Amino acid sequence: MAPPPSEMESNPPDEATLIDEKLLHATVKLNTLLFASVCGVIAALTLLLVTYASLLRGLPNPGYYLGLLGVFLPGYSVSAEGAWIGMLWGALLGALFGAIMYRVYARGIRAQVAQYLAGHGTREDIAHAVMRLHGHSLGLALGLVAALGLLVTTNWLVVRGTAAESVHAALLAQYLPGYSVSTSGSLIGAVEVFVIAYLACLLLAAVHNRVVAWRQQRAVP
Repeated sequence: MAPPPSEMESNPPDEATLIDEKLLHATVKLNTLLFASVCGVIAALTLLLVTYASLLRGLPNPGYYLGLLGVFLPGYSVSAEGAWIGMLWGALLGALFGAIMYRVYARGIRAQVAQYLAGHGTREDIAHAVMRLHGHSLGLALGLVAALGLLVTTNWLVVRGTAAESVHAALLAQYLPGYSVSTSGSLIGAVEVFVIAYLACLLLAAVHNRVVAWRQQRAVP
């Protein structure tokens, strides 16, 4: 049963709710695109530079361990041609990872937008809280997850008694000095993974925030 006209007039649609939905959608869409682009560029350049660095090492079989990526990235190899194919794969996978990651992060944006609309924040507040990333917090979160993942998986192999047979896990020692498939090695590796993830997040947030600031400057009439 529809409410009386007088009641409908006294309870018009909540304008703040409509603005909230529009602002939320626009913010998530724009930031997803920006963050995915930044992640794609960083991943592409990283894989390109790492591949060429392996070639410049001048070993009889350069990039042997890095070449294992060819199993997962068709066409990739530790070669001049493979480096560019790897760059394309890095851009694609980096952008995909960035988009998924930001979509997960965006679940908490609604509360921040609602607070802004309620009059508890300025335009500068919402620009920093919603449009930009806090590298320190992101680095702590991802760093702890990555470190805990390495710690748990390595010690699971130790508990199972298959540490000596875990050749693929041992390959991490090529990139994490001091790491081994052992309890002590997992602690060293966990610290190194945390530092790498933390610094990567600081770099990622710094680049992303600069892109956002540039975008906002261009949007100002």
